Amino acid sequence: MPKVATQISNDIYKKINEEVKLGIFPNVSAAINATLKKAYAKKSRAYLRWLMKKEGITEASMLQEAENLRR
Repeated sequence: MPKVATQISNDIYKKINEEVKLGIFPNVSAAINATLKKAYAKKSRAYLRWLMKKEGITEASMLQEAENLRR
């Protein structure tokens, strides 16, 4: 896995350390990694919603297509 270095503000670092101390995450790296994954997933969902709207795809049509694929 590639390593990345970044700078974060002191207040964000304090919040991350607090979550590590509470046992939510085993260490700072795990907390940052989980946050990046969550942020990327949120961005991906927003892009998919935009694409569905642009192409005129409805939720009902997607569910129907999924049902057809299961058969």
